[in-house]
Amino acid sequence: MKLRTKVAPLALGLVFAVSTARVAGAQTPPPAAQPAAQPAPAAQPAPAAAAADATFTGGVGVLLVQVKGDQTAAYESLIAKLKESLGKNEKPERKAMAAGWKVYKSSEPMNGNTLYVHIVDPVSAGQNYLETYKLISETFPAEVQDLYGKTKDAFVPGGLGRLNLTLVSALGGS
Repeated sequence: MKLRTKVAPLALGLVFAVSTARVAGAQTPPPAAQPAAQPAPAAQPAPAAAAADATFTGGVGVLLVQVKGDQTAAYESLIAKLKESLGKNEKPERKAMAAGWKVYKSSEPMNGNTLYVHIVDPVSAGQNYLETYKLISETFPAEVQDLYGKTKDAFVPGGLGRLNLTLVSALGGS
């Protein structure tokens, strides 16, 4: 067995062991805009944890997100709407975020959950990559509350990891 096939799972496990951030409640959507004549909807419950921050400081950022095994379709619909939103958003900072952001799904389960790996290369400085609902609401304000309701329970508590990466060496080139 090659060394990298032995080391990769250990490294990934170490990332989760070190990570203490929480996803539950980390992505609370902004309140939906209401016409002045209508009363505001009931407030969302307070998040279980403070909003997580994924503003990267390195040249490359990695987010590791665990999603409950039976909630992958809901999470992937969230990612699809995020992609659509960023594609239609005219703000230069949103275009820059989308340009370097890729989302991968692990084939191997993690404690019955599914692991999604977000790789951001290059990072768009000063942008929080965990403000998913806010990013979607900039383009689709009428849809974000419904999307939040469908996806808020998909996340595994404590199942978020963040890495800021700085290139040490490009072994295959300059």
